[in-house]
Amino acid sequence: MDIKQAKNIYCLGIGGIGVSALARILFAMGKNVSGSDIKESVITKSLEDLGMDVDIGPNPAKITPEPDLVIYSQDIPKDDLDFITSPKISQAQALGDLMVEKYGIGVTGTNGKSTTTALLGLILERANLDPTVLIGSTLSHKNESDKFQANARYGKGEYLVVESDEYHRKMLFNKPKMIIVTNVAEDHLDYYNDLSDIKSAFLEYAKSIGPEGILIFNADDHNTVDVCKHVACHKFTFGIHHYADLQAVNCKIGNREQIADLHYDDEMIGQIVLKVPGIFNMSNALGAILAAIKLGVEFDVIKQTLAEFNGLWRRFEEVGNHYLKPVISDYAHHPAGVELTIQAAREFFPNKKILVVFQPHHRNRTKALFGDFVEALVTADEIILPEIFDVTGREHGEDISSEQLVEELTKKGAKATYAKDLSQTEKLIKEKIKHFDLVLMMGAGDIDNLARKMVK
Repeated sequence: MDIKQAKNIYCLGIGGIGVSALARILFAMGKNVSGSDIKESVITKSLEDLGMDVDIGPNPAKITPEPDLVIYSQDIPKDDLDFITSPKISQAQALGDLMVEKYGIGVTGTNGKSTTTALLGLILERANLDPTVLIGSTLSHKNESDKFQANARYGKGEYLVVESDEYHRKMLFNKPKMIIVTNVAEDHLDYYNDLSDIKSAFLEYAKSIGPEGILIFNADDHNTVDVCKHVACHKFTFGIHHYADLQAVNCKIGNREQIADLHYDDEMIGQIVLKVPGIFNMSNALGAILAAIKLGVEFDVIKQTLAEFNGLWRRFEEVGNHYLKPVISDYAHHPAGVELTIQAAREFFPNKKILVVFQPHHRNRTKALFGDFVEALVTADEIILPEIFDVTGREHGEDISSEQLVEELTKKGAKATYAKDLSQTEKLIKEKIKHFDLVLMMGAGDIDNLARKMVK
């Protein structure tokens, strides 16, 4: 069943960030969209508010009335899918089918995908190009518009901007004409064999655009450069530390802003201001800027969009205060992201003492990148490490615990404390917070729930 022809669509795992974005797009296209998820969430409630029927509970053995098409999250167990008699495709396949009808722009990389996708989508919206956009996070309410809500925007323009997920090689279902690569690093080692295997997946994706496609990539990341040098197409680079087609120079941080001059084709084109912290976000912005330039967007439109960008959900999100101390929630779960987020906190809050709370995500990742996590955390003022967040369906009995991270960090002179669960984590934060100026809480698991609870 072609997704364009299907009128009644049922989404399994509709509460997931990727499937929910797709559901929003299909609903805006006039489809009758319903679905199910194992638990109620802010996302499922927001879909119901739009008018979608959402069943909460175990995946249904039988869907009634029978839909024209079932779209499923790749987190759904295969045994549950075997009961489905309707035509079915994965969320990644469905996204690829939608992209055929548009000028597809895929944003991929180990880190920075969501921010880059959101920025490019917002730039194209301000340029009145009416894009369709799907991101793997949600916009700040301050950046939402009538058409761009939460994690998706449906438009009738020619551009479709999507966050292209590398896990399980899902991005290979996309059919883009332009690709942005933010960076390439070791991750998802429960699926990939090693870095070489990861690079081969990104290379296959980059080659999929063909010789007439446009490939935009990060000149500062050696793994990305190594991948992209093997691709024959129209290639353009962005960077900060290395020469690039679009380069940020004279980067400065002050008053909780980043400022940089931009050189494009060796000529100064103007200055940009970002209200989101971290040199990695400057890099993400460059990827979006370069793509927008190649699509013909005026620089003044780009500059204004960046100046008004307030970030994304769980991307250095200041969720509130606990006893007048700022609490920041961040999705960082990879060593590089953890290290850069701590650095960003120091830059935006200079001379402040930071209590870092990091919940490792996925035992396989923690074990495979153990040494990198230690190096990322060792310079923090003090660290609380809750037990590793177990990812349903992706754990394979690895013998690893946050306690081992604490032991290794302590050996290296860091001040680190283990917490067996989030309840104990909360107690430790309350005991220690009087000695700190802010709390930085990181992880892709349920640590965000605690961050929000503490500021109520």
